[in-house]
Amino acid sequence: MQFAKYDEQGRVLFVGDVPESMLALQGERVFIGEIDGALEYVIAGNKHPRPANPASLSGCELHNLPVPCKIRVNQREYACSDASAALEFTYPGLYRIAVQAFPFLDANFEVQV
Repeated sequence: MQFAKYDEQGRVLFVGDVPESMLALQGERVFIGEIDGALEYVIAGNKHPRPANPASLSGCELHNLPVPCKIRVNQREYACSDASAALEFTYPGLYRIAVQAFPFLDANFEVQV
């Protein structure tokens, strides 16, 4: 039987498949059934779609950021506690930006400088 373990916020930690007799051994915060942890999360034992991230990019400015969030620029992460952020780049090139704030889906952008 398929199941998923999830954390206090409802984030799916992993999914598995065990015989029904083994489900009781999985402990607390177990969702029984199919779930896509990238697109869904668990609230009160039920799966729900993760909402769209409201973040938007205009030039080199991020707006409508969920507070708090993490802003990832290429492979570096920055904590953000504001609803907007100005992006500054030292070198020309293509930068991949991700705004992460669970339960929202990641918002992904590209900036060419």
